[in-house]
Amino acid sequence: MDMLPWEGFYQTPQLDRWFSVMPRRFSCRIFSGPPDLSQTAALEYAAQRSALKGVRIVTSGKDAGDLVIPLPLFPKFEGVSRYAAVLVQKGIPMENLAAGISGEAFALELAAMGLAGCWIVGNYRRSIVSPLAGEGETVKAVIPFGVPKDPEGARHRKRKPLAELCRDDPAKWPLWAYQAAEAVRSAPSAMNRQPWKLSYTGNTLCFTGSRFDSIDSGIATLHLECAARALSREWRLSRDGKSLLMQVRESDEPV
Repeated sequence: MDMLPWEGFYQTPQLDRWFSVMPRRFSCRIFSGPPDLSQTAALEYAAQRSALKGVRIVTSGKDAGDLVIPLPLFPKFEGVSRYAAVLVQKGIPMENLAAGISGEAFALELAAMGLAGCWIVGNYRRSIVSPLAGEGETVKAVIPFGVPKDPEGARHRKRKPLAELCRDDPAKWPLWAYQAAEAVRSAPSAMNRQPWKLSYTGNTLCFTGSRFDSIDSGIATLHLECAARALSREWRLSRDGKSLLMQVRESDEPV
């Protein structure tokens, strides 16, 4: 069986690092300043290590103040001076899912450095970002980032109760599956809809998004991978191709 693109791609220390900062990760719209020089250099390196095959993450400050198109009734972005563009080579398998996984890895690197960012898929000026794309690449999203004005912004984060995301009672699941579901619950999503469902049977956790090949599903998939980082796990697609299944060897399940 062919491995899925993210299987074995990230090293356990990376997944450990990202899992540890998930409680501090939040979507930030108001920045007090840009990263410092050492952070900027570290982010350039992190952008390369975060991107799956066929995905490229490029950071820029060019015209950053004009990047975001304001939307009525939505909080405004302020102080944007840097952003990352998530670029995908056209035609790669599961290109939106891959973009979500890669971009969220970058977002978790931001959190690990005390920085913050926010996914934007629609309301940005493509005329600013498009020049960053190479031949055969398309822009999937941008992530404005910087020093958050409110470093404790995670305390304002709102999420659905875990039971609303699960088709069966997560309190009856093994610890690893419960922790993985909580990691999905912490993931950001467009309009904070959290469009995911999880279920557990045997030694397999089933994850379904409102659309399988989507950035939201990719973000949640990385959170699952981080939560299961210490376990021997195998990913596969469901027979109908609409869900991801993560199977853990029973002997490796935590007691």
